[in-house]
Amino acid sequence: LFQACSTWGISANDDEIPIIDLANPDATLLAKELFQACSTWGISANDDEIPIIDLANPDATLLAKELFQACSTWGFFQLINHGISPDLLTSFQAAMDNFFALPYDTKVALKRNAKNARGYFDDELTKRKRDWKEALDVGVPGSRNWDLPGFDDSNACLDGYNQFPSANECPHFREVVIDYFEECSKLSNRLAELMVFALSEGKKAEESFLERMKGGHTSYLRMNYYPPTDTNNVSDDADNSHNNSFSNTIANASTLGISPHRDAGFLTILLQDYDCHSLQVARFEDDDHIGDDDRWVTVHPVPGSLTINTGDMAMICSNGRFRAPLHRVLTDPAKKRYSAPFFYNPGYEELITPFACCCSQESEIEDQKMSFAKKSTDEIGKTHELESLKYHPCLWGYFRALRFAGDLTDLGVEIQTSHFKIGLESTHIEKQRRFMEVVDFEEPLHVEKYRHILESKE
Repeated sequence: LFQACSTWGISANDDEIPIIDLANPDATLLAKELFQACSTWGISANDDEIPIIDLANPDATLLAKELFQACSTWGFFQLINHGISPDLLTSFQAAMDNFFALPYDTKVALKRNAKNARGYFDDELTKRKRDWKEALDVGVPGSRNWDLPGFDDSNACLDGYNQFPSANECPHFREVVIDYFEECSKLSNRLAELMVFALSEGKKAEESFLERMKGGHTSYLRMNYYPPTDTNNVSDDADNSHNNSFSNTIANASTLGISPHRDAGFLTILLQDYDCHSLQVARFEDDDHIGDDDRWVTVHPVPGSLTINTGDMAMICSNGRFRAPLHRVLTDPAKKRYSAPFFYNPGYEELITPFACCCSQESEIEDQKMSFAKKSTDEIGKTHELESLKYHPCLWGYFRALRFAGDLTDLGVEIQTSHFKIGLESTHIEKQRRFMEVVDFEEPLHVEKYRHILESKE
């Protein structure tokens, strides 16, 4: 005990940063522990763990620096003192468990389809490979009024309509999910403000963008269940391990819960089990084709924390300063796993361009937004002969439509921010313009209706 406390604090694991008890009455020992930790690990000197950030830090400048460091390197961090109550987290996790334990026929009655992106599914494709998971997607209603019935006409939007189980089938599920959704919305608003604050080096910036995000974000909450892969080695409480269309099939060593991917939106808030470590992050690696296991770092969530990662839209907004990290989910032979990512997404009509504080040509950025839809592909290319500007404008509604369509069916390629990089050949600039001319964001996306535009020939 003396050796552990006088060197590492509580944790003697070489792969974990120390844990220090601030309530320790021995001030001398506490000082030694702090000195040892700060002189070896620093704040987060461990290359094998994503950073931990305390949102309750009263020093806004230091908090901004920590956020910038995390978002520009790992693109991931664990957030403590995030403000969402432990009771709500517990209730929401129990609600997820109850939902996925429902009979398969009950769940599949809520199945999403080519005309509705929201609902239950167990057949999603990531990078054109099927995931080993079940999920339920719930998003902000088109009316922004949760009190209306899910399929009320005013709730129509690009992502479709929410589908909840009935109160008889899953008591209190809808209420708990909505409560958690709204808390994630508030937290996302605050994190977005801090990220802009970090990018602008403490100056007020992008206030109109932040206001549009608060009032018009099109976020959605995904509830995931990953069954065990080894049906002969399943714990007794995994009684719903076959309650889907795939987990009675044979998985192999290469089967993944989710294949390597990047999140499309601005940021993601992830609630995950604390005892099943399956999420892995690519270590400062931007190549989509990495395969070496030592390049993947497993996230070990701190109990009570939320895991945050930056998305593709934050990468464009920051002009590449923030990183949209590649990550994947492993399967487990014996343990089931639950997780819930909240995807904080812009409004469908938002043209995402680099923030003015992240590049020098502010007038050129505004010119992009105002004239993009009127220009041909050749004219757009000529506008961007500026080294400091890295991305063409990206319409979130187009990006989202392609990501969903690619989750549902194989369109030939999964859209990435690289398709909007200035200087690279891509058909998406012209296809996005065509999409803008015909789409109605107040009606659910019909994949087949837009397939002639969305399908890739690259």
